Formats: sequence, structure tokens, C-alpha cells
Amino acid sequence: MSVVAYRDGVLAADSRAYGGKWCASPGAKRKIHRLEDGTRIGITSGIVGMPERFLAWLAAGADPKAWGEGAPDLRALIIKPGGEVFLVDDGLHFSGPIECEFYAIGSGGDFALGAMAAGMPAREAVGIACQFDQHCGGPVTVLHEEP
Repeated sequence: MSVVAYRDGVLAADSRAYGGKWCASPGAKRKIHRLEDGTRIGITSGIVGMPERFLAWLAAGADPKAWGEGAPDLRALIIKPGGEVFLVDDGLHFSGPIECEFYAIGSGGDFALGAMAAGMPAREAVGIACQFDQHCGGPVTVLHEEP
């Protein structure tokens, strides 16, 4: 499915597109984004189209009433300008700010966490996760904190 990692102001992700429960990957897609206010977000989900819906909801102001029925089936890391980190886990409520040196989510998240615990930067940790998690792959994309 995905891996998104954050460390030292760098948000990184794999780019393998999820093709649905019974389909091979159709190619690549962007999993990390920057909102107009500078907030960076990395989203992972096993539901085709869910990350795009969540991103649009965030960009529109993140009003829980505007979401509609049900909760989003996804995990997300939200990095506010200035570095505050928030975690989203299958819902519309954000946990945080979380005080952490680094963090990773997605099916390859444990591999990325291990790589960062061994001292690797986020980009390289995503690369390691892509080597060992069959659901991660493609070029690694990166978003740096804006000055």
C-alpha cells in the first residue's frame, strides 16, 4: 500500500499507486502534499480515492460536518508550518502535536521506523521500506519544510 516517513523537517513517501484489493498497481501517484498554508500531509489508505477525498476535505477547512457519513479509512501524518506533527488514524480527529524525533506510517512504516532508528534520513528510510514491503515501491518523493 504505502510508506510515509518524517524526520528532520523532511516528509518522504513511496509512489506506488494502489490498484484496489484484487488488482496490480496501475502505476505511480503522489502521496505527500503541501496545502496553501504550508501544511504538509502524507496519506496512506487501502481504499482507492480515499486519500484524494481526505486531502480535498482538509484543503476546504476540515469541517467534520462537511465529511458526510462514515469515517475515513486512512492514516495520515500532518506537519504544520513550524514542525508540529499530528497523526490521523481512521477518523476525523487528529492526535497531537506529537513529540517525536521521527515517525512513519503505512504498510512499510515499521521498516522505515527501524531504518530511522538506525540513523537514516526519511528519504533513505522510505527506500529501505520499498525493498522489504511488497506493497511499497516506485520513486521516493520528498517535501522539505519551507523556509
